[in-house]
Amino acid sequence: MKADGIIHPKEEKYMDKTYSDFSITINDIEDIANIDDIQTKLIISGMADENKMLAKVLFVGMVEADGIIHPKETEIINQFFI
Repeated sequence: MKADGIIHPKEEKYMDKTYSDFSITINDIEDIANIDDIQTKLIISGMADENKMLAKVLFVGMVEADGIIHPKETEIINQFFI
């Protein structure tokens, strides 16, 4: 997660697997990259509770992938799910 200023190779590997598991294309990734924090919060707030939990698991998994949980990463995730 870029919140700590570093996208670690293990985070990239985790996300590549996630993209593959969900059949997410390069075009989808480009669209996702253009979503800002406000849009992200709106999208998550519109999800069913079960899907919110699954999304949070994905975000947390990405943060944990490099073995270092930066406080800024945790802060961003918490902002999305409040």
